[in-house]
Amino acid sequence: MVKRFRRMSESDVKQIVTDLDRWATGQLGAKLTWALLEERFGFSRQSLEAKPEIKAAYDYAKKALSGGLVKSREQAAQENSDLQREIERLKLQLAEYERRENLWKRRWQRIAYHIREKGIQMDEVDRPAETRENLPIEREVAIILRPFDVEIPSSGRT
Repeated sequence: MVKRFRRMSESDVKQIVTDLDRWATGQLGAKLTWALLEERFGFSRQSLEAKPEIKAAYDYAKKALSGGLVKSREQAAQENSDLQREIERLKLQLAEYERRENLWKRRWQRIAYHIREKGIQMDEVDRPAETRENLPIEREVAIILRPFDVEIPSSGRT
């Protein structure tokens, strides 16, 4: 039995290339052969392969499908689920960091307030040291700051 194939137009070529691009992403399945293209579009393998745009798109799609670049729906669903869980975890982590940042800012506002209450200006306190040798070592800093690590009692004002 002899099959009759029609002539290929430019719009046919564009449609076939578009579908091959979709095939490369796995949208049209994981199996791609010239026979499938013949059946789908109604052109012979020879006429499809003769068009360089189609041949290049076919080769790219085959490479993508064989290289494991395309995932099955189950793999994609599992990856999506994993990513959703990670997003939720990161949102919670971000909320915790924002909470800590707000606590830190409030603490330094209280410290700045109490320094001003003592009659000292912040620019007198917050200035660079003349040399690194003048800076205390980490253990000394911990001893100096330890009294400030307690909760400041309420002033009675609300």
